[in-house]
Amino acid sequence: MKFFDRLIGLPHPMLHHWGYWVIFLAAMLEASPLFGLVIPGQSIVILGGFLVKLGILDIGDTLFFAILGAILGDLIGFSLGRKYGYSFISQYGKYVRFKKEHFEKTKKLMRDHTGKTLIIGRFNPLTRAFAPFVAGASDISIKKFLPLNILGSVMWGVTFVMIGYVSGGGYQLASKYVRVFIIIAIIVSVLIIGTYRFINKRKHIFKRYYLYTLILNIFSLYFFTKMIEDVIDGELIMHLDVLINAKVMLFWNPLLNKIMIGITSIANPLNLFLLSLLLFGILIYRKKWYHSLLLMCSMLGGLLFEFLTKLIIHRSRPENGLITVSGYSFPSGHATMAIIFFTIIILAFKDDIKSTLWRNCFIAINILLFFFIGVSRVYLNVHWFSDILAGFSLGLFWLTLLILIFKTIIALGRVMNKSLLLFCD
Repeated sequence: MKFFDRLIGLPHPMLHHWGYWVIFLAAMLEASPLFGLVIPGQSIVILGGFLVKLGILDIGDTLFFAILGAILGDLIGFSLGRKYGYSFISQYGKYVRFKKEHFEKTKKLMRDHTGKTLIIGRFNPLTRAFAPFVAGASDISIKKFLPLNILGSVMWGVTFVMIGYVSGGGYQLASKYVRVFIIIAIIVSVLIIGTYRFINKRKHIFKRYYLYTLILNIFSLYFFTKMIEDVIDGELIMHLDVLINAKVMLFWNPLLNKIMIGITSIANPLNLFLLSLLLFGILIYRKKWYHSLLLMCSMLGGLLFEFLTKLIIHRSRPENGLITVSGYSFPSGHATMAIIFFTIIILAFKDDIKSTLWRNCFIAINILLFFFIGVSRVYLNVHWFSDILAGFSLGLFWLTLLILIFKTIIALGRVMNKSLLLFCD
């Protein structure tokens, strides 16, 4: 934390004036051939997002300069590749400790998966530095390159500015009430990002699915911390909570009340415990070991984090509930556990359904189930609206974090097994 304290201790006008240009140059140079191996542009863009959260930089300007720098850096690399070809890398690569195998890997990826290399490869420090150059040297047309370049740069800029913004949110909250909880969550996410990059740089074991999982993990963490911050500071979301709480009673009627009570009972602690035991038994019987372990860890961890958050925030429930419920309100345990439970059902069984129509129906039904469980809690006035949003985001954050951790452990295990076999041979 000392680094951040020193950073925000600098004159804010200086940070505001020069910060955008530093972000622009860092993003541009990191996307350029050779320079991209030594310039920590991604870290500087993350730092820019941190300064946005602290109110020193503007989010629109920060995104603009980060994305513009990335686009121009890619165009520079593309132009150099088109003009000088592979001889440029061979001649000047030695000055930045360039390894020929890095370039050969990028060439192979560009040949086999052009779009994937230019867009998804932007998130990999190796391919980010060489992909535009290789595209130019491979005679890929500018009409094909430019849209992929812009799309990849926008995705990259938004993702890493938001990662910094999340870290900034965690820093502000840490200075208030929930320092340890939020900082631990951010550190874990940063470690996952670092491990993801470290392993994929060397083994390329992560598929596109896991990149999306990583992005979803970061954004769910951001949304969860945002809900905490807004509840603590009494911002707009609390006014919306009060408004919804007052208006929902206009829809109360005996039939709908019974339906909502029935829906909410699906995720009460006893019923969900029994359903989880049943699902765990089915997964074991079907030999879905990965999903059975994911179910156990995610449900237990989700329950623990939801309980700890309630103890930290101490938010009271609405006083005009249709049913009597005790305990603290934020976040909704029903929402947290429901999104974990029904998402695991989707992950475990969707691939067993061969028909696309029935598979989509199966996914939609499970999504609607956890969605309406959340709606039922607001309808019954036993939770505020923001409790439900926080519960869903907490459950999604914990589940996606576990998926990334499990994938990392599995990948490391495979690497160690291969190394052991080579050693034994």
